[in-house]
Amino acid sequence: MSAPATAGSTGTAAPATTPAEPRRIVPLAFRAAGVGLPLLSVGAAVGFSANNDPNAFVTYAVTMTAAVTAAVWGLWGLVDRRLLRASETLSREAGLIAHGTADGKTGARIPLARYGDLAPVAKAVNELSDKLAAARRDTARAVAESTAKTEEQKTRLAAVLRDLHEGVLVCNLKHQILLYNQTALDILHLAGDLGLGRSLLHFVVAEPVIHTLERLTLRVREGRHVNHEHGTTAQFVGATTDGRILLAGRMSAILQDPPDGSDEPPTITGYVITLSDATSELAALGQRDALLREATEGFCAPIANLRAVLETLDDTPELGPEERAAFQAALMESSNALSERLARVTNEYRSVVTGSWPMSDIHSTNLINLIRHRVGPEAQYGVTLTGLPQWVHGDSYSLVILFGYLIEYVYALTGVPAYDLSVEPGDSWVYLDITWRGPSVPSGIVDSWLDHPLPDALGGLTVGDVLQHHKSTMWSEPVKGPGAEGELLSRLRVPLPPALKPPSAHTAARGGARPEFFDFNLLHQPLATSELGRTPLDQLHYVVFDTETTGLSPSTGDEIIQIAAVRVVGGRILTGETFNTLVNPKRSIPAESIPFHGITDAMVADKPTIDKVLPQFRGFVSGAVLIAHNAAFDLKFLKMKERASGVRFDSPVLDTMLLSRMLLGEGGDHTLDGIAERLGIEVVDRHTALGDSLVTAAVFLRMVEMLKERDVRTLDDAIRRANIIVELAARERAF
Repeated sequence: MSAPATAGSTGTAAPATTPAEPRRIVPLAFRAAGVGLPLLSVGAAVGFSANNDPNAFVTYAVTMTAAVTAAVWGLWGLVDRRLLRASETLSREAGLIAHGTADGKTGARIPLARYGDLAPVAKAVNELSDKLAAARRDTARAVAESTAKTEEQKTRLAAVLRDLHEGVLVCNLKHQILLYNQTALDILHLAGDLGLGRSLLHFVVAEPVIHTLERLTLRVREGRHVNHEHGTTAQFVGATTDGRILLAGRMSAILQDPPDGSDEPPTITGYVITLSDATSELAALGQRDALLREATEGFCAPIANLRAVLETLDDTPELGPEERAAFQAALMESSNALSERLARVTNEYRSVVTGSWPMSDIHSTNLINLIRHRVGPEAQYGVTLTGLPQWVHGDSYSLVILFGYLIEYVYALTGVPAYDLSVEPGDSWVYLDITWRGPSVPSGIVDSWLDHPLPDALGGLTVGDVLQHHKSTMWSEPVKGPGAEGELLSRLRVPLPPALKPPSAHTAARGGARPEFFDFNLLHQPLATSELGRTPLDQLHYVVFDTETTGLSPSTGDEIIQIAAVRVVGGRILTGETFNTLVNPKRSIPAESIPFHGITDAMVADKPTIDKVLPQFRGFVSGAVLIAHNAAFDLKFLKMKERASGVRFDSPVLDTMLLSRMLLGEGGDHTLDGIAERLGIEVVDRHTALGDSLVTAAVFLRMVEMLKERDVRTLDDAIRRANIIVELAARERAF
């Protein structure tokens, strides 16, 4: 009798037959005992009864007990020998097979004849052995193929990295080195290995690396990397820890996408740094700085001498007229030539320095947030971000160090515990201001800071060096606070170059302004008739908000897709206190509306729905007067979602469109762009909910002063005058 053997995965069959199956001893023994004991019992009973022995029953019982005992012991011995011991041996052989090799077409074998009654189990073990051997061969083949591919990719990557003229390092968030190339060793002037797993910060100055990673983290967290010109990369200037080598670097973040269905942004799991040796270039710049500084400052003494001589001549009346005239003409000619030369060299010097130092366009909000982060929560003074954002051009790392240093010195001098950081556009500059309530810093002290070396700055840069790299200077001055009767404040002002290519300059223009929307029930408000209503406008707490929607008709199914807001307190736009979120409308965004707001279905697919967002927004605006442009449009969307979200929006609302009609009359452009242009407010990040909120806030603060001139001083005054405008508009539409 033969049975088919299991073939391996290669398709080759095992031998056609296996040894004949052994007889099953244990079942036969149990059957024999089962038949023999009853027969013995019957035979013994008949035999003993025929002898008429009075002790026959006792003899029968003893005989049968002995027979049963012998049968049990015999069967136990047979089971122990044929099953238990055999199964133990079989288990050991199975263990050997499990750890055996799979070089052949079939796995290791167990002789079936050796195991008698356990032959089926041994046969199953042999079949499993064949399958295990096949699986091991498949695994070994897959590993070999993957290893070959990995080695090929590794060879290609090594070839690419070897041929790069820049050093490449891959690090995790703990700054441990995971990969590097030979060029990195050469640039860092290391004779041995960097050492995988060692910290990059052992070899490179930590602050620029950490600062750049913070910039990228902030960019990714806010989702700006999607549309940012440089995506997830940023440049920086660094140095080796011994200070011998200056490095020009670029960091690229390694992103991990969030789980499906999550509304969280991607997370940064590591970064790639490319480095080049900028020692000679930056050292030459440093030497050039020193030489040019010496040359420019060296002009001052000769010019002063020339002017002193002229003054002396003026004080020497005994010289003859002709001599005096010739002398004066020669000296004046020399003085003018030196002055012109000084101006020319100074301009060229600043142009050379600014053009050579690594710089990029920076959004002021990001720059100020990094300054606030550098100051840190443990500082004895606080920094508040205010005003409208702007784009500037500069070296963010040196600017962050500079402003952190300046705030610290102003605090040490004045002891003032709170500072505002803001930007203000000018004709050719963007001014970054540090403002505080207290005395201004004397100009002599400000000038003395120019020679102070900045801690953590590369190459021993001073305050003056950083300013010169940006063609800038600084000064302290008293200024008037917000409002007509604003208190006297002080500020330290630093002009910075405007951005070379701000996003608005190379982003396609979006759709036109939203049409005016009137809902007279929403626009006509009752007076506050309380202490709030009698409060002057410049003393109220405001929240300026804006929405972006799928369309213009909430009653026919259009939905909110973005809502944003910013606080205005004490006449200041608190740019650091904002609410901004995308909303999943649970419907597709019409293609014709996307040019207005730039929001697509993919951008809102994993965002929270409006019933989740509005309670958070209600908490943000609690206790504040709401401000919006064309407010009835936004309020209509909010009111229609009150029941679904379980909140009510019953705060007083002021509409800058109605206020514009009140101040400027019906004729004219009352769009947000038109009003901002007339008021000289530069629009940045227009046609985003947060950008429009910031512009509306700036427009409203300008209007507060204009309203006072019209004797509109309190909240009730503003609501009363706005209601009149609404009534007039309603009557016009009725006719």
